[in-house]
Parts: sequence; C-alpha cells; structure tokens
Amino acid sequence: MKIIRKKGFSSRVLHIILFMLIVFVSTPFTGGCMSIIDEKDSISNLSFNHDGRKVVFDRCRAGSCQIQVYDLETGELAAYQSPKGERWTMGKYSYDGKKITFSVIPIKPKGGLDLGQMQIAVMDANGKNYRKVTTGPGAKLYPTFSHNGKKILYAKAARIREKGRTPAAQYDAWEVNLETAEESQLTFFQYYYMSNLTYYPDDERFIYYGENPSVFEGAYADQSAFRDKLGEIGKQGKGIHYIVVMKGKELIPNPYKFPPKTRPESPLLSKDSSMLIYEKHMSAGKFFLYSPDGNHRQICQAGSVDSVAISSDGQSLGLNVSSNIFIINISDGKIYHTICVKRTKNWDEKVKKNPSWRLLPEQPLVIMNK
Repeated sequence: MKIIRKKGFSSRVLHIILFMLIVFVSTPFTGGCMSIIDEKDSISNLSFNHDGRKVVFDRCRAGSCQIQVYDLETGELAAYQSPKGERWTMGKYSYDGKKITFSVIPIKPKGGLDLGQMQIAVMDANGKNYRKVTTGPGAKLYPTFSHNGKKILYAKAARIREKGRTPAAQYDAWEVNLETAEESQLTFFQYYYMSNLTYYPDDERFIYYGENPSVFEGAYADQSAFRDKLGEIGKQGKGIHYIVVMKGKELIPNPYKFPPKTRPESPLLSKDSSMLIYEKHMSAGKFFLYSPDGNHRQICQAGSVDSVAISSDGQSLGLNVSSNIFIINISDGKIYHTICVKRTKNWDEKVKKNPSWRLLPEQPLVIMNK
C-alpha cells in the first residue's frame, strides 16, 4: 500500500489544524479514494472495537462532531452524541466490549474548546451510565482501558500553550483507578508530545510513544546532566525517547531492539502483546511488524497518516488517511476494506473494479446514548 499526500501537522495536535490538498495514489495499494479533503466531513482518532468487527473514530461534519462506530460487515453506522457544551473525542472500547472511554472537551460559553479542562469519561457501550472519572485541570488525551477493565491509562498535558505549534505541552502518563477514583501520575518526563499508550496483559507494564522529554530525575534537557543521566540508563537498556516501556512508575529495560538510525513511532500492541507494529519516522508512512530476530517486515507504506490502529487479535491494521479509512490484513498487507467519506467521479464503475470500496453513510442510523 502506498498513499502519498502533502505533508502537514497530524491529529496529534487535537485536529486543530486541517490539512489542505491531499491526493491518493494507489500504487502499490490496490485501492484508494481519489479526493481532496472535505473540511465539512473529516475523520480522526481511529480505533477498533473489542472484536475487530467495527471501527471507531471522531467525525466532524459542518461543525458538529461525534464519536462514530462503523460496522465493517454490515456497513451500518452508529454514533455517540455529546451533550450541548461538550465535545467527545478519542473513543476506545474496553477489551470485553462492554464499555467505552473517551476524552471530554468543554466548549466555552462564547465558543472554542477549553482544552485545559478536559476530562476522561466512561460509558456503557449501549450509551448508558455516562460519568467523568477524572478531575482537575490539564488536557487529557488517548484514554485506554486496562485488560481487566479496572483502570484507564491516558496522557495528560500539564500546560496549555498560548502560542506555538501545539496547544498543550509537558505531557506525562497517568492512570485512574475506576474502583477507587484515585488518579496517579506514572511518568515525570514532561514530553513535548506523547501517544499510543497501551497496557500489557499484566495491567502493570505499559508502552507508549514519547517525543522530546524535557526533564529526568531533576535534570533538564538543556543541561549536560540530563544527557549524562540518559547515557547511564542507556547502558541498562532503558530509555525515555520514542518507544518507552514502563512498569507502573518504574522505567524498565526496553525489550524491543530497532535497526540503527531508526526512530520508531506509533507503537501498536495486540491484546496478548505478541505483536508490535511501529512506524518508521520520516519514511512516508512505512509500518513494520516487529520481529525479535531483527527481520522486521514492512506491512505497508501509507504516506502521511492521520491516525492508525491495530485490532485486538493482531489481524488487522486500520489507517485513517485524508478522512478515508483503509483496513489492511497484516499477514499479507492487502486491503480488504476501503471506506470513503464521499463519492468520487465514476463511483459505481470504480466500485465494480474494487469490491472492497464502501461509502460511509452521511448520517448514523442510531444515536446510542439517546
């Protein structure tokens, strides 16, 4: 798969910045929706549901945003609609499929999003029993359940920026215990950006991507002491850059070894943790299946990807590119679903040649939390 588009900022900045011209090229991919991005219908923050039969994503149309759920088998579209005064985003199902967690962004009385007062919420998958499970200030992103469903791991930014490339800074990993309501900070590195937080099956270790840490054990990145400390932990097989592995608040040796000069990004872990997929930085969207022997297999090349997800069973890779969705079989790299937000020229003729193509319904069939 190869999709090429003009490079820009991705959904890592809370989809504040919209992309301009985006073109799909279907080589060596066997399918692609030739389109220019429609600012009135955009998709971001892709994930799978618990059994991989549905994809979950944010969809904004004409200023109205929902967490939507698309059934890959039936083509049916459902949604969770946020109440007035809130925007729900970054939905993620629990491993048993009984609940969904997401970030809640308050909308200011005079308009605009209040990122500094974001909270993490949970709800039953059928839309009942909505409740916020965090308190206090800070942008809180990318929530994900523990395997036992008792905790939620998320990234939290300590500072909202008045200006700059991103709206928030000083990210660290936090978790909230759903039984006790206790919120705990797990990392203390103050990242420029972090994402892809995922628990291992023991629900103690977790993996994430961290970009540009600014502090470590009291030393700051602009000090030689900081570099000395990183050198010390490097000899122990530990690191706080890029793909990081922790056990609770403890930095532990990273079990993954990547090729020289490779900056791995977007770690995607299967439910049983037997499969790790990563993206190579500055590679035009090359995703690899990690192998302990060092022979990491390239699955696809997708250009500039807005968001990416792996199914729990490790069989499917989902890519959100230019507000269209591609579902790839990890074993052979072939696309078996292409979901487009709008019809293209000669749509019917193209669908005959590409049976995997589908058109995303304009409106959901049901609002699940009504």
